[in-house]
Amino acid sequence: MKRYFIVALLCAACTDSNSKPIGSACVADSPSASVCGAFPKYFCDSDHPNGYCKAACKTNPDCPSGSVCAGAGVSKPGECHKICAQASRAADCRVSEGYVCKATPDDSSGDYCDVPEAMPSSGDGGSDGG
Repeated sequence: MKRYFIVALLCAACTDSNSKPIGSACVADSPSASVCGAFPKYFCDSDHPNGYCKAACKTNPDCPSGSVCAGAGVSKPGECHKICAQASRAADCRVSEGYVCKATPDDSSGDYCDVPEAMPSSGDGGSDGG
C-alpha cells in the first residue's frame, strides 16, 4: 500500500514539472489541457503576443512564486501575471514581443508584465476637421 501511495505522489509531481512559469510564451489551450499547468486554473492567454501563461486568482496567495494577482474584484476573478521591476523590465518582461512592466497599477499590489492598454480611439477617423 505504501509503495502505491509513493508512486501516486511521484506521478503528481511529474505533472507539475511539465507546466510553464507564469508569463511564459505558450500556444492556445486544448479544450481540456494547457501547457501552462493544471487546467483550468492555469491557462494560455492566446490573445497576447505569442501567448502568455496565466492562472486564475482572487488574491496574491493564489498565484505561484514570482507572480502577482491582478484584476481581481468582488465578483470576478483576476489573473496571475509575472512580477517585474522597472529597473530590470527588459529582462523581466518579454519587451521584444510587445510586453511592458506596468508600474504599480490600481488592479494589483505590485508591478507586473502585460501588454500595454489599447489607446482609446478619438472616433474621428484621423480627420483634422479641415
